[in-house]
Amino acid sequence: MKPRFAFLLPLLLVSCANAPDASEGTSSSDSEASSSQTKTSSESPAAKDDPCAEPHFGRQYYLNHIGDICSTWQQYRGEGTTIAVIDVGFNPEHEDFYFKDGTSKVSNQSAAFQVEGNQVKTTVGLAAITDLGESHGTFCAGVAAAAVNGKGVVGVAPEASLLLLRTDAKPKAIAKAMHYAADHQATAISISIGSYYDYKGDLKDDGSDLGTVFDEPVAYCRSKGVPVISAAGNGGLDGMPTEYTFPGCVDGVIGVGGLAANSSQLIWSGSSYNYNSESSFCDVFVNADMMYGCCHYGGKTYDGGWNGTSFAAPQVAGMAALYFQKNPGKSVDDFEKDLYASCTKVDSYNPGMQGKMGKGRPDVAKLLKVSLKETTVNAKVKTSWKSCYAYLFDSTGKNKEPAAWPGKMLSLKNGTYAIEADLSKYDTVVFAESKTGAQTVDLALSSFASGRTYSLTGAVTEVKCLVGKYVS
Repeated sequence: MKPRFAFLLPLLLVSCANAPDASEGTSSSDSEASSSQTKTSSESPAAKDDPCAEPHFGRQYYLNHIGDICSTWQQYRGEGTTIAVIDVGFNPEHEDFYFKDGTSKVSNQSAAFQVEGNQVKTTVGLAAITDLGESHGTFCAGVAAAAVNGKGVVGVAPEASLLLLRTDAKPKAIAKAMHYAADHQATAISISIGSYYDYKGDLKDDGSDLGTVFDEPVAYCRSKGVPVISAAGNGGLDGMPTEYTFPGCVDGVIGVGGLAANSSQLIWSGSSYNYNSESSFCDVFVNADMMYGCCHYGGKTYDGGWNGTSFAAPQVAGMAALYFQKNPGKSVDDFEKDLYASCTKVDSYNPGMQGKMGKGRPDVAKLLKVSLKETTVNAKVKTSWKSCYAYLFDSTGKNKEPAAWPGKMLSLKNGTYAIEADLSKYDTVVFAESKTGAQTVDLALSSFASGRTYSLTGAVTEVKCLVGKYVS
């Protein structure tokens, strides 16, 4: 059971970015509702363009840490599902919110929610949600479902549609948006805004508080078969890493904490975490540090350096879309059970964190029961390095990192280095130019496929590493 508290603090966006400062939403203009735009296709995923070949895929290091996403995309991409993103600051016209055929993946039923007195005003339509002064929602939506269209990044569920729900970031508006999402065919809900445990704000006039305001909408969403996935909070940034953040700590919500940049095990220093294993509101952890994705500021369409559990939640929402594409008849309880069963415990890698990091890091391929046919994978690495070393280890604990050093020098042939590894023994490979030098890239080995070539020539300066990109 998650803790229930009726204490109340000032409103806080659950996440922040190193890029622009987050701000509260503004009131939106009226717009008539029209039918949702949904893309359908008779093509199988394998026949479509490869998501791993999207232009900025190599900068999305976090996709290397959620399991074998590349193989998963060969079967499931979220087609026929809808991810509701409850947030602030959307650009529904962002180029990565269009499928390759030019069809928008943003539903015309997207809406804005603003607290006015004790009521919440709802305004439907794309004009209502547009706020070009804030990119937070755009970034989160891109992490969840940016399209495969040759334009930039790729979302965890690139074929999912988007229901963008802009709020003023107040609890009542968020609660109303949750109801709306469940009533408008959302498959999963991603929330990356919220409040610390002692917020009062718009709740004080009618006697409601954070211990009750989200209970009913969460229960309603679950009754409609819609999981609610929320950022667990950036308590580490505020010196309150174990303070509860709503709605992430509410019973029935999947709270997502953050891992450090380019790591499959280490917690991000800004993330919230559990007080202990009994007082648990952070259920799973994925990367949340130095993220790269969609934006709309300073003339930029994409940018990096964003930090926050805000950008962890939509990764798990994307996993939910993939899960329900495969299992349309499954319940929220089924999804939670299978999600947690896919996780690898990571608290032991973090001193003093035993029992404080929930179920650990989820694995999308295990969740979807996707696996490579080959046990031993042979792949090639293209790099400008004069030498290339591989360091193999098992992040689950059988062959931990220290046992993997020093690295094995790879052979150079026809301009590429050959790598061969037994997936039954290892799940992670680290490439470096030096035999004893610093680690420069961390890739989930299960993301490799036999016969493919991966490039390590594109530097990702935000995380001071190189990230492998499938090139041929």
